[in-house]
Amino acid sequence: MVARLPFGPAVQLRRAYEQVDWSRTSTGHPQSWPRTLRRAMELALETRFALLICWGPDLEMVYNQAYADTIGDKHPAALGRPAREVFPEAWDDLGPLFAQARRGEAVHFEDLPVLLDRHGHLEETFFTFSYSPVRGDDGEIAGVMDIATETTRQVQDHRRLELLTRLGDLASELQPPAELARRALDVLSTAPLDLPEVDLQLPGGPTRLPPPPAVLKPRQVLVEDVEQGRLAWVRIPAALGGDSPGVLAARLSERVPLDAAYRDFVRLVAATVGDALSAAASYEAERRRADLQQWQAQRLAGLVAVAQALPSVETEDDVLKVLGRGAAGLLGADGIVLGLLEDGTLRVRGDEHDPAVGAVGAALRGTAVVSDDGTTGWPLWVGDRVIGALGLSWRRPRELSAEDTDLLTALAASTAQALDRVRATQAERTAAAAVRTMAETLQRSLLTAAPQPQHLETAVRYLPAAEHAQVGGDWHDAFLTAAGAACLVIGDVTGHDQDAAAAMGQVRNLLRGIGYSLEVSPAAALSALDRAMRDLGVGALATGILATVEPLEGSTTWRLRWSNAGHMPPLVVSPDGGVELLRTSPDLLLGLDAGFVRADHVHGLAPGATVLLYTDGLVERRGASLDEGLTWLAETAGRFAGRGPEELCDGVLELVAGHAEDDVAVLAVRVRP
Repeated sequence: MVARLPFGPAVQLRRAYEQVDWSRTSTGHPQSWPRTLRRAMELALETRFALLICWGPDLEMVYNQAYADTIGDKHPAALGRPAREVFPEAWDDLGPLFAQARRGEAVHFEDLPVLLDRHGHLEETFFTFSYSPVRGDDGEIAGVMDIATETTRQVQDHRRLELLTRLGDLASELQPPAELARRALDVLSTAPLDLPEVDLQLPGGPTRLPPPPAVLKPRQVLVEDVEQGRLAWVRIPAALGGDSPGVLAARLSERVPLDAAYRDFVRLVAATVGDALSAAASYEAERRRADLQQWQAQRLAGLVAVAQALPSVETEDDVLKVLGRGAAGLLGADGIVLGLLEDGTLRVRGDEHDPAVGAVGAALRGTAVVSDDGTTGWPLWVGDRVIGALGLSWRRPRELSAEDTDLLTALAASTAQALDRVRATQAERTAAAAVRTMAETLQRSLLTAAPQPQHLETAVRYLPAAEHAQVGGDWHDAFLTAAGAACLVIGDVTGHDQDAAAAMGQVRNLLRGIGYSLEVSPAAALSALDRAMRDLGVGALATGILATVEPLEGSTTWRLRWSNAGHMPPLVVSPDGGVELLRTSPDLLLGLDAGFVRADHVHGLAPGATVLLYTDGLVERRGASLDEGLTWLAETAGRFAGRGPEELCDGVLELVAGHAEDDVAVLAVRVRP
């Protein structure tokens, strides 16, 4: 085993080891090496990775052929020598890492920069390596193993590619050549490791580095050592065209080998700058024509912006505001007015003293008018009729070009459509408001005032939804039966439109007739209503509560008796502030099953107690559960204990007014104390 160490199959490495006077080293002759070191060297000789072992207190170096190739001219003199003597130029950085490994702490770095003197001068290198402690036969740390891979080329290629990418991005900025050259120098100044100093020597521009000492050939990279250092010059291909291309001058790094890769990089930098400058030169040459095209494009964009803004306006004044902003930018107009025809009469929107008013009146005949005083009027056509005219004025006489007249024609067409749409929308809103007013009037006419029996106080309220002023199917009713009993009704027909309001009127009147004439319980009355809705063809579904409030003979207590058809539970506020929700299993909605058997429920009422009936719009809120709404109502109603029904109704409705998402009907009845 010893005979094979430390030579291995490499003849050159064998000779290098044989020439070392190992007796002058603390490591000693290979035949005396400890078993741990011999095994480490076996590993080193059998791998193609660069592997170094520093042994003993002086960290004397032994390594394989791959490591010898890595350290350049330091081999073979490095064999058996302390690492401090082999790498004096880098020991300030490497020494602490070796010390850390000798303390038993492994060290690992990726792409660590190290300045090495491998060929008679300092050069930039990068390594990915790991320092690991190596223990001797006695178990104590006796050396350090270094497994290394040089990544200099990869790191340099990566940063050079990144620089070239940033330079390439300049070509898309389309700036004047002088400005783009300044930007390119800013980018190049961020690469001092490869290009410590750069100069773009363009015709007529300033220079900082000496010009090339000879005429440059295409793609030639001329390098000379001068007072400023190692300088390189290369032509910038087609930078400005013609026979006077620019030159890229650069001071090169003395720590990077001047190899083919370095020359190719300088050549690529010049080519990339040339591409950007070529684009900038083309942009500069065509700027006047592009300015005209840009101006036309801006006018078109302004026209599109006006056309997009007009559909969203709601009033004629809004139309004038949009045109005022757009016409000033598109045509440089100083004044703008709208002339609108209403029943054959001209009505002016805008400054009535604007000089364009006269041109507007003339344009109502259907033909555009351009006056010598700097005004113009353009008719507004909707179909085959003129609804008005657009007038513009300038402080100085303005001769309209063909582009101007095309623009005015398009503006007039968009304006006419917008005005026609505004008028149609306003007419629809007026008609809808009239219909809504009639429907609400009809609905409120059905919600009659509550009677006031001798021993009861009654109050009713109705609140339309806040988000839309639609009528709906909510209703309340209170009446005395033929026998004098107080009947209370709260209900809600499904839907939110005139049909729901009409169905509500039918259901309400049927129930009122049934409740008045029949001496039956609330459940029986609702069952009779179910049958009547079926037989009379009332195609609606509704929730509701029918309740009666009657005194108990021989007692001061009153009785609330009710039946619930899928509605919100009644709420009772006692005189002492207690609140109770009379939750029961609600029966089916009205209109579902005429044969359904409904149930009655009974609850005692002390003098001063108040019963509150309400529709779901009072307690339902977006984002909140129904239980949360009922809890809120109970807490709110409790604050009105001891007060009359009017105050209770007004109090709860005041808290939801303005944000109720559905119609709300409430009915409160109080047993007089």
